[in-house]
Amino acid sequence: MKRLWAGIVFLTMGVLGGGARAQVAVYAMGSGGFLSSVTAQSGPLTLSSDSFSAYGGTFGLYDDYKHWGPVAFGGDGRFFIQSTATDRAFGNQLRGGLGGARLALFSRAVPFSPYIQAEIGGVGTNYGTQATRSTSFAYQIQGGLDYTIVPHLDARFEYGGGEIGAIFPGNRQEMQQVGLGLVVRLY
Repeated sequence: MKRLWAGIVFLTMGVLGGGARAQVAVYAMGSGGFLSSVTAQSGPLTLSSDSFSAYGGTFGLYDDYKHWGPVAFGGDGRFFIQSTATDRAFGNQLRGGLGGARLALFSRAVPFSPYIQAEIGGVGTNYGTQATRSTSFAYQIQGGLDYTIVPHLDARFEYGGGEIGAIFPGNRQEMQQVGLGLVVRLY
């Protein structure tokens, strides 16, 4: 009877714990970012910064450390660097690091896994007009889909939207990013 209960517990842990699904993964994506324009009034002056797009890469690591059936909870940390040449002397630059919570759905029956993440961090930009970057607090919500190509290798599509603090006090700029890349699940 003890062996029967031990077997049931073992099987339950394997099914609910997601034992066959990897928990830790690294990823790399080609990504593009968009930073909205901002206008601020300071006394009689109107200050403004143009919107711009930039392209580059996003690199990160996630760990889905808690599983409840088909739901996995964990954390994600990432770094992105994007830039675009323009007719301006300095080009457009957008660089940052974000980290936060992650929630994913997975099943052994289908080859794809949708996820959503909420992250905070710091993002620096030169607003396309300066030689140096101004860094400020940022947040972003990302949603995406990982599609299993072969065991431990997924293709990824992701979209994220959020805000960063603007160069003008009391203002924020909308930041959007889209990425397409690969995920290597380590175990």
